[in-house]
Amino acid sequence: MPTLTSSVLAEKLNQANKRKGLFFMPFSPNHAERVDITTEDVLAVTGRDGVAELLEMQSRMGPAVTAFLNMEPVAIFGFVSIWRGVAETWLVPDEKVRSIPMTLTRIGMKVMDITMISMGLHRIQLTVRTTDKRAEKWAYAIGFRQEGVMHKYGADGVDYLMMARTR
Repeated sequence: MPTLTSSVLAEKLNQANKRKGLFFMPFSPNHAERVDITTEDVLAVTGRDGVAELLEMQSRMGPAVTAFLNMEPVAIFGFVSIWRGVAETWLVPDEKVRSIPMTLTRIGMKVMDITMISMGLHRIQLTVRTTDKRAEKWAYAIGFRQEGVMHKYGADGVDYLMMARTR
């Protein structure tokens, strides 16, 4: 199975990026301390104090990258390989990323394309809290489709959508 490192993913994204002031680096745990995380699903799992540990654990399971805008981290994301051809993606955005919705969508599509090719994937999946309509709308915009509802899936017992992007 092809592998993709955090460094290689960051390098490919920097080559594909055209927005001034936006760049990508392999995830480092100190990045999490600089991101204002308000997403309910992450906070439900860890509380405010456990976010850095959760992201560090995720980064050990596959490529993980931090997006910076004007030297400030605005999103941390990565991929976990489930088995050959299938991976799950995750994203922890800072509220500042909402100031660049078109760039976020364009880069999100490139991230998925680059990762599918580089990891030899035919499927990337993600879960979205059913109450997070912004995340659901963005997932659709970058090519994901809803497959079903996972009842009481969240750490706090809320429902999630299973969404997938295939090729």
